[in-house]
Amino acid sequence: MEKYVKFNQNRWNNVSRKKGNPYTVPLTSEEYKEAIENELSVGLTVGKTVPTEWFEKAKGKKLLGLACGGGQQGPIFAGKGYETTIMDFSEEQLTKDRLVAERENIQIDTVHADMTKLFPFEDESFDIIFCPVSNAYISDLENMWKESYRVLKKGGLLMVGYMNPWIYMYDGDDVWDSPDKELLLKYSLPYDSSELEKQGNIEINPEYGYEFSHTLESQIGGQLKVGFAMIDFYESKDNRNRLSKYGSDYLANLCIKL
Repeated sequence: MEKYVKFNQNRWNNVSRKKGNPYTVPLTSEEYKEAIENELSVGLTVGKTVPTEWFEKAKGKKLLGLACGGGQQGPIFAGKGYETTIMDFSEEQLTKDRLVAERENIQIDTVHADMTKLFPFEDESFDIIFCPVSNAYISDLENMWKESYRVLKKGGLLMVGYMNPWIYMYDGDDVWDSPDKELLLKYSLPYDSSELEKQGNIEINPEYGYEFSHTLESQIGGQLKVGFAMIDFYESKDNRNRLSKYGSDYLANLCIKL
């Protein structure tokens, strides 16, 4: 495991123990029951839910939640009848899925694994891969796309959310913590926090970990290169982020394995 991956893994374990991040707080019983009683509503990004017609295109209900532990979306899928597997490199996040599954008497398989390595599944195992924003924490997307393609069945769907790379051109502390400070362009793209650290330009905060922007060529083009065909796409905004006044800070797409 690369140094930065281990660092990020420890980061997610730590914030999950402290519930120091909204994505580490599992659904309550009330939230779970409300979710199951209503139309399927899950998010790949902040600011918009995934269109229900994306799921209607699936040929089956065997679903891999990729890097989306935390006891939030996995239980909803399981409660809606999906044969759900959640893979995450944070054992603490997977603990949240097991907690909700036991409490609500639903089945969720949890797999502790790193998406920068080979996925621990047979070829053509899943009908759907659902991956909320997470690849900002890995430096190279090639393995993620290749392995996603391998473990999906023919006609299987890849649903993935990711950051719009332009937001990394600005200092995150200024964006979030200094609302009255003028925003100035600071970083060139693609943003690579590990390289900036080596150059002495930034210090990595253990509360946030290493992050990486990716070109649209590596995000979208990377999916197409391994054999996927894109069939839908949307943008969304996190209105808490003042950059969203100027453009969408999140992107999401639906691809099919031909």
